[in-house]
Amino acid sequence: MVEKNKYVPRVNQVSINLNIVDLKLYNWTLLTFQIDAIYLNKDITRLIRDSLLENLQALSPVLFIKIQPELDLLIQSAIWFGSVGKRCSTFGQQLLVLAYDAEKLTVSRLVLHFALTVLPGYVKSWEERRLTRRVEWFSQGITWAENSALVLNILNYFRFLKTGRKPTLVDYLLGLDYISLRNNQRRDIGYKYLTRELLWGGFMEILGLVLPIINFRKLQRVLKTWAFGKQLTDRRLEDREGGVELLAPKMTASTTCTYCGERPTLPHHMGCGHIYCYYCLSANVLTDASFCCPICGATCPEDGVQSV
Repeated sequence: MVEKNKYVPRVNQVSINLNIVDLKLYNWTLLTFQIDAIYLNKDITRLIRDSLLENLQALSPVLFIKIQPELDLLIQSAIWFGSVGKRCSTFGQQLLVLAYDAEKLTVSRLVLHFALTVLPGYVKSWEERRLTRRVEWFSQGITWAENSALVLNILNYFRFLKTGRKPTLVDYLLGLDYISLRNNQRRDIGYKYLTRELLWGGFMEILGLVLPIINFRKLQRVLKTWAFGKQLTDRRLEDREGGVELLAPKMTASTTCTYCGERPTLPHHMGCGHIYCYYCLSANVLTDASFCCPICGATCPEDGVQSV
């Protein structure tokens, strides 16, 4: 009995270790969600802002230049109130079913969040466009604040990689955490998109290998012969029985290529009175040995194509 039960603690320990590993993997998955939410929110905000500013600029370019900082502030404020102010989550967080912890997001923290995320951009734009005479100490203060924020953001990012909480400097200063709205359920990952991309990539590779092998000019002649073969045969027999002489090619101002219908480039012919572009005629003769004139049915002579 003792021999059987001595393995039970080891089994329990293994299951506990697996649960710990599973929990760590889940935490790292949430960490990637938080990073994705930040970049998604930046892209969505940029798209909304750029599209609105372009439309407003088209209405009155002169007025747009004068009030661009105020318009930018208005758009950024509307985006903030429509996301964080209304639903306690940014647009990027909403796409990934994340949100700020509503219990920690008090009114004072909401005001500070708005001031730290929206107003700095307006202050910088106002300093660049509104001040007719640059104030040295004010410009140096803005530059010092930007450099300090950059350094603190880098340090906070390394802290976030270690702890997995508060990915941005504003979140860290305000003590805001991201929470999942799926009750800590894992996100299901499907591979339908990847499968479709693999199939499409394989299909494109097949087309790249097969298309250069197909002789489209010969295929076009065969289809034309199959569709209008009887009419072409009757016309050739009439020409042979009537003894119609082939006219020598003559270039005029209205002459066009028999094959492409455009003005002939380096006009050539193949023994009949119909003129082709050199490239049209040579390409057809080289790719199809049985090529014949689409009008009279003449074939290329042994001495090849001739210049007009």
